[in-house]
Amino acid sequence: MKKFLLSTLSIALMATCLSGCGGGDSAQAQSTPSTLATKDLSAFVNTYWYVPTDYLLAYSFNSAMSPKTAAVNDQTIWHFTSTNGGFLLGCSFASTNNGASWTPSTIVGSVTANNSVSIGFYGASLTVGSGQLTTSSGQPVFLMQMSTGNGSSGLTHWAYMLPISSGDAAWSNLPGTSGVSVPTATAAGC
Repeated sequence: MKKFLLSTLSIALMATCLSGCGGGDSAQAQSTPSTLATKDLSAFVNTYWYVPTDYLLAYSFNSAMSPKTAAVNDQTIWHFTSTNGGFLLGCSFASTNNGASWTPSTIVGSVTANNSVSIGFYGASLTVGSGQLTTSSGQPVFLMQMSTGNGSSGLTHWAYMLPISSGDAAWSNLPGTSGVSVPTATAAGC
């Protein structure tokens, strides 16, 4: 009988928590189709984003090296070319060798109504970045984390991604590179 009462009490507590724990109706409201609003991202079409100097630090891993981890500069450029229903589409270009070479990837990302971000970078391998769309000094910025690689090598990086345009000094001299411009870094396309 004691076991039955404890089991019944546990089920009752779980049912109560599902309907009222952690913010009331939030779990129920999120599953209602009328609340699945998409983020209007049309202002992001044909914009470029980069990693400012303070956020270049990343760590690479290589099982064949000693030590296995090393600090590197990771400059990444995003170019969003279109949006649709809360999705961002475009190209990404990354360099961890001071801009000597660039690795292109196709961007397929999403931004939810609450500004959560998930971006897939599709190239030689899949990289997934997650983060938050926020603001700094009145402009949108992405706070992102990513990891990529396989069992023997990889890269982990977090950074603020800031918008950049041809009027910015960094446009013609990207941080973490030897004087590489955005047009040079993105010339190969993806």
